[in-house]
Amino acid sequence: MKKRSMILPAAGAFLVLLLITILWIQKGRSGEEAFSEEYVLARELPAFLSFTYYDTKEWEEQLKGTVRGRLSYRELSELLKKLGVEEYVSYEGEAGFRSVPRRVFFQVYEQILDLLDPDAGVSVRELVFLDVEEREGQLLTQEGYFPVEGGRFYIHPYDMYRVYMLDGKVLGVKEALDTPVLWENVFIHSAGEKAAQVLFEKELFSVSVPSLAEHITDTVCDIEFLDNAVSAIYKKEETIRGTVLSYDEKQIEIEGYGALPHDGALRIYKTYGTVEQLDSSKLIIGNLTADFVVAKGQVCGIILMEPAHMEQIRVLLLNGESPYYPELYVKADQELTVSFGEAVTAIPAGTAVKASDYWTEGAEGYLRLSVAAEEGNLFLVGENQEPVSLGYQGAMEIRRFEEGYSVVNELPLETYLYAVVPSEMPASYEREALRAQAVCARSYACIQLGSAEYAKFAANVDDSTNYQVYNKQPRAEQSTLAVQDTVGEVLKNEGVLAEAYYYSTSCGFSQNMDVWKLQPESFGYLKSVSLMVDGSSPDISTEEAFAAFIKSKDYKAYDSDAAYYRWQARLKPSESLEAMEAAAKERQKVNPSNVQCFGPGGGEAPLDFGTLGAVTDFVPRERSAGGVLTKLEITCEQGSILVSTEYNIRKILMAAAVSVTDQNDRAITALNLLPSAAFTAVPGEDGFLLYGGGYGHGIGLSQNGANGMAKAGLTYVDILQKFYQNITIENIYNSPEATQ
Repeated sequence: MKKRSMILPAAGAFLVLLLITILWIQKGRSGEEAFSEEYVLARELPAFLSFTYYDTKEWEEQLKGTVRGRLSYRELSELLKKLGVEEYVSYEGEAGFRSVPRRVFFQVYEQILDLLDPDAGVSVRELVFLDVEEREGQLLTQEGYFPVEGGRFYIHPYDMYRVYMLDGKVLGVKEALDTPVLWENVFIHSAGEKAAQVLFEKELFSVSVPSLAEHITDTVCDIEFLDNAVSAIYKKEETIRGTVLSYDEKQIEIEGYGALPHDGALRIYKTYGTVEQLDSSKLIIGNLTADFVVAKGQVCGIILMEPAHMEQIRVLLLNGESPYYPELYVKADQELTVSFGEAVTAIPAGTAVKASDYWTEGAEGYLRLSVAAEEGNLFLVGENQEPVSLGYQGAMEIRRFEEGYSVVNELPLETYLYAVVPSEMPASYEREALRAQAVCARSYACIQLGSAEYAKFAANVDDSTNYQVYNKQPRAEQSTLAVQDTVGEVLKNEGVLAEAYYYSTSCGFSQNMDVWKLQPESFGYLKSVSLMVDGSSPDISTEEAFAAFIKSKDYKAYDSDAAYYRWQARLKPSESLEAMEAAAKERQKVNPSNVQCFGPGGGEAPLDFGTLGAVTDFVPRERSAGGVLTKLEITCEQGSILVSTEYNIRKILMAAAVSVTDQNDRAITALNLLPSAAFTAVPGEDGFLLYGGGYGHGIGLSQNGANGMAKAGLTYVDILQKFYQNITIENIYNSPEATQ
């Protein structure tokens, strides 16, 4: 009896121990655990394997009930069978129930990658996780934000890991790092004894730092991490100050310093007002003075201490539609100063400068030509030294590219407008209309100063209708006075520069932004308005009502005296199918959704009039509130083409036009587009007759409408407030902070 009584307590103790062990194992196999080198958790595996046959969610289903808690050797064997690679992968085996150490798993994982990832899509990267607060499902690291699919649950601030990545996503953690990681080119707003305010990924946040020997303010540094903490901060000491002239994906040109390389990412930091990280649209060519932080000959940060001053503009002078000239000759009507690098030469008035003479072997830089007197003019000339352009004020810069030479005219913004206003609106128009045009042109130019399209040419805009027509008509006293009367004035909506679009002539209404497939509410100041002199608003809400309106010349608008107020176009599609198809395919390449072709069954089909057959009708599908077609269906015998946006409609139908006449029955020639997309189509015996109205896109100010309003006694302020609702007229020179 005594012996039996001793056995029972021993058996009970064994059972308790066994139960505790089982519970411990279960906890280890299913609980939320910290990162460990001793095991890999089952929940990490789906992301690691997502480069193979299944994505992460599908692997979760595949492994459900098969692998739990910590990955064991038995489960690893089963996993390799699922992948079909068990015969090709070797590793040191252990008892089936034992956990697979992380080191062993990744020896196996590397072999799986060799077998199933032949294109090496999965890569390894060293990351410091700066914050565990998600932004749109991503975590912040020293290299930016990344989605983290596996291992996120044990990541803490400043954890340092070597991770596997695929297509910009973190698949999971390979191992903890015990070597330093350098966070390069970091903008520090301020750093003291225990914390640094860092601006990164357009967010300002705090980073714990060790005690510093000096206080750091508004500069670029490298921050070193070691053992999950900041171990050192290295301040970049070299800073230069200058004006941005040009930039591209490889280098940035700074006045007085030439072109300096950058690493492909222009990091721009604003320190006045609020501290912000900006994009390259704020890198205003020719008007922005900044501090450039340089290390090892490379620009690694741009610091803006003050806003750009919109006083200069740089205009790329096109050679037809090309920015390149095979050769350039320039002369001036006064003594010409020519600078190339450090060499400065005086050239007598009337003597041409040949660009290629300055680019001898090994020569670098750009050629700058200027005259001392403000009223002096530079001319583009031919080889015979005869002018091929009107005179340009300001200075010219010539740069050499592989494709040829480019030429940029740099001049004050107001002087630029002297040559824009008469090129865009006849100088014979009423003074108040010219003033309205000047404000619109200045507003438009100020917005375009932030354009990066011509950054590599050191230009803000070009001289064509791509932006505003410049210097194609002689400067005139009336238009110059209109610019001077409105000096500095621009349109603003809620404190922001307004898009001051303008065009020639309305159909009796201006248009909403939906003619360009843009939401009208995003441009609340550009709403469709009636231009009827009596203040009425004719009904154009149905196709029948619009047809009656557009066919009539009796509706008196402020621009109804203009030739294009009403027009007609004769279309013969049967004679122009090839031209229409070419135009449609050209526009389809730009945006396939704007030109869609449908076959006999209604499904999408290749655009081919040979299979579509003859055009049978032009059917309006959508119109803007002001009458412009935004969707037109071209029906054919064996299908149809759906065309969206006013420009595409004008382009494609113009290919079928055999004649266009204005409201005075005069022929209009040399058109690439129909005058407007405000028209109705009427079938005829040999094609279609379009009854249309207006010239241009119809958004914003009608130039002929403005002239009619001025004749009626309205001021330029009245005119602008008619075409642009909820705007204010402000002066850019009085509020420079508004340029940023």
